[in-house]
Amino acid sequence: MRVKTGPAVLAVATLTASIATPVGTPASASSRPAPTTTVESCKAVYSLNGTWTGRATGFTSTLRVYNTTTASVTDWTLVFTFSGAGQRVTRLWDGTFSQLGHRVTVHPTAANRTIAAGKQLTIGFVASGVDGSPRSVTLSGTACTETASRGHVVPGAAAALHNALASQVAAGHASGGTLLALRHRVSQMQRDESRDNVKAEISHLNGFIREFHWPAAKVDVTPEGTTALLAVAQATLTNLR
Repeated sequence: MRVKTGPAVLAVATLTASIATPVGTPASASSRPAPTTTVESCKAVYSLNGTWTGRATGFTSTLRVYNTTTASVTDWTLVFTFSGAGQRVTRLWDGTFSQLGHRVTVHPTAANRTIAAGKQLTIGFVASGVDGSPRSVTLSGTACTETASRGHVVPGAAAALHNALASQVAAGHASGGTLLALRHRVSQMQRDESRDNVKAEISHLNGFIREFHWPAAKVDVTPEGTTALLAVAQATLTNLR
């Protein structure tokens, strides 16, 4: 006897085959590890890289924060509080910041939002006022143990040029576009000091010296100013090397 296989029979066979065939089960959202936004312990190392005085008083520093746990921390918040009075952060690298009184709050950039276990976060900044080492540092709410260090660059290399440039401006020996370019070079050196990057600092110092090769420098900077600034730049370059 022949068995008819109509549409209903085929549908049942197809359904049975699909039930018998195993399919993968996606992992539930709860089984996936959530990003860690807290840290159990940390260490902070503060380095004063340079200071300057004159019409304005300021300093440049580096703050390194180490994740001393066995887990990564993501989307961290770094808070440090100055120990002195009158410090105001004007520029900061490798983070976004806000300041309220003595308290400075730093949030990550897209490039450093995660600090791996045993690794460090490094930020550099320029501030006005007299240096005041942080009296407290916290990483995502956890207080860090603190130490102080002078760093590994020559302290005050950028500050020496900053002071020399300020003196020449006050005496009327530097102005115009060349002055803006020289100030930019000094600012780059301050950033390099805060990052403990001697090679980059030397490169920008050489750039400072090259500014005097442009024709505009002969108009914007007097011979007296050129002699004084190049003398400081050459002496600073010798010390860095």
